[in-house]
Amino acid sequence: LLPLLLCSILTQAQNILRVNNNVGVDAPYTTISAAITAAGINDIIMVEGSILAYDNITISKKVTIVGPGYFLSENLNLQASPTSASLSLVSLSAGSAGSSFYGLNITGNIGLGDNVPANNMTVSNCRIGALTLSGDANNFFISGCYITNSIIFSNLSQFTGTILHNNYLGVFATGGSNLITLTQNVVGGNVGQVSNCDMQNNIFMAGFAGPANGAIIKNNVFTVTQASLASIGAPVDNTNIFSATAANLFLGLTGNTTDTQWRLKAGSPAIGAGISGEDCGMYGGATPYRPSGIQSGQPTINSFTTPSSIPKNGTLNVKVSAKVN
Repeated sequence: LLPLLLCSILTQAQNILRVNNNVGVDAPYTTISAAITAAGINDIIMVEGSILAYDNITISKKVTIVGPGYFLSENLNLQASPTSASLSLVSLSAGSAGSSFYGLNITGNIGLGDNVPANNMTVSNCRIGALTLSGDANNFFISGCYITNSIIFSNLSQFTGTILHNNYLGVFATGGSNLITLTQNVVGGNVGQVSNCDMQNNIFMAGFAGPANGAIIKNNVFTVTQASLASIGAPVDNTNIFSATAANLFLGLTGNTTDTQWRLKAGSPAIGAGISGEDCGMYGGATPYRPSGIQSGQPTINSFTTPSSIPKNGTLNVKVSAKVN
């Protein structure tokens, strides 16, 4: 059923390869690595939710890997099963250019090694522990993700055309020659070097270590003062808002979940503060962050019931309820 439901959003696949490592489930593949080995270029690997962690993987060909989302036990009624497709490490190697990742719960790191090109890649609607890129990642798109710890772009690499939008980022830093666009994000921790970055419509919850030479910083919300940013050479002007507090910005964790706590509260100074009058932060703009990584337009199964037993040669009545988000 799940492959059929995913067809509306995964239209360019040659084949769909199903992975499930739950005990007692008869799936074609029980490891993601085996599915990657079997996959052809542009194939989709669908990784189903499991109480067991999946294997660490290395990507060496252009594939799309799809999971059911994350924080599913917190954001209820989004999927019939509250289990994510979790794994620890994703290594991007030569040949991985053009790959895409959706709806995965990557508890450790996505890493791109030195001198490895990984152009035209998409990481969307995933929960990630950290993302460390030290190769060349031109046109690398990171959107709708919840990155708990750091996202670091090495100063030895080039990231022209790389865009991060509508994410939660724990820590953010780049090298000196990178051209990265950072828009509609919430950055919870410190910001390192951001030279040559275009930064707008973000909310920054901590200070900047700098430097910020060549950066364009407009229509953002900061919890620090304008003077502290000016001291590191950040070109901030009066389009930005300074000295905001979390209590005035967000709904907060009480009564909310890990990712919905970052919704703007009534009267938040980030409301309408964007460059074209949109809200700042991960829930603002044309493609707002989606809780648990459930994409807009993505079909999901929100109810699946079967009887506990049937008589021999009896009829198995299965009831499935699905929706388009």
